Amino acid sequence: MGGNALKAESVRLPAARYREVEHEAVTTLQRHFPFRRIEAIIAYADKADFGDLDILIEAGDDYDAAQFATALQATEIVLNGDVTSIGLAIAEGVFQLDLIRTEAASFDFASRYFGYNDFGNLIGRIAHKFGAKFGHLGLLYPLRAPDDKDHLLAELCITRDFSEALKLLGYDAPLYESMRVSRQFKNLQDIFRYVVSSPYVNREIYLLDNRNHKARIRDAKRATYNAFLLWLDEQDEITLPAYPWAVAGTAARDEQKQDFLEATFILFPDFKQAYDQALEKYARKKRLKQQFNGELAADITGLSGKRLGELMAQVRHSFIDETSFENFFLEADSDTVKARFLMEAAALPSS
Repeated sequence: MGGNALKAESVRLPAARYREVEHEAVTTLQRHFPFRRIEAIIAYADKADFGDLDILIEAGDDYDAAQFATALQATEIVLNGDVTSIGLAIAEGVFQLDLIRTEAASFDFASRYFGYNDFGNLIGRIAHKFGAKFGHLGLLYPLRAPDDKDHLLAELCITRDFSEALKLLGYDAPLYESMRVSRQFKNLQDIFRYVVSSPYVNREIYLLDNRNHKARIRDAKRATYNAFLLWLDEQDEITLPAYPWAVAGTAARDEQKQDFLEATFILFPDFKQAYDQALEKYARKKRLKQQFNGELAADITGLSGKRLGELMAQVRHSFIDETSFENFFLEADSDTVKARFLMEAAALPSS
């Protein structure tokens, strides 16, 4: 994804030739792997040339990037996580093809997220402002511990329905699907106009100076992102939405995020259930740690070092299963906990 992953320099192909290579590569993969979903990422209709070809391949227990590369007679293979870049020998030279391992549950979302250059990245800025994450796996919610915002508990799925995600972020989802099917995203300007159609847009959220260091460095290198910034500068500010995003870290900003969260709870009850369960699991784990820890056991029994470790293991293994162990310490009062530690310490084999 980017056209520069190979040792061999990838040629650029004019659109017509690219379509031929795309069709041949996808057809070859589908012929060799008929039970696996395989799809090229869509580009805007008038794109003049291409530096690489991105193809989504459905994941599975038998996923083997080397098999796909062999089917395409790759001249070079570069593995990078879920992306496998290969060199495709064509008449013009070597052309880079990126095979992207994609989970079946998020395949449709990934197909749309990766399409149209930086479309998904630009849409994702609004999700980020609401405290969510818009990516190839779906619209996710990074849930952090209530008492430690640096502690990420889980990334919960709000929805893997692309249209539902767009609607939640203020976009006209049917319009997107209509333009996608009828190839009305003809150029970057069509993409940019759609991106700024949400009422939550504010040009300030896209400016590199307002991004964190990692995002600023990444997006400064992206040609489409920079083209979008230039396009924003050319627009009449009166015609662009200017949602009043509050300053990060303020009560007003927290309220904006909370309002978004409450809206998702109503629309996506499964997400609400997962959210509540994750917080409950964290509270349970925290309570258990208060009741069962080495420092407390040492204070009660006077043991330390290896003997303390043996005691902790013996206490845990004295229960029939993990659930029984957890329930005991979660429900026990301090005197009961103390008695249990002392009883197990007395039962320790002599060293």
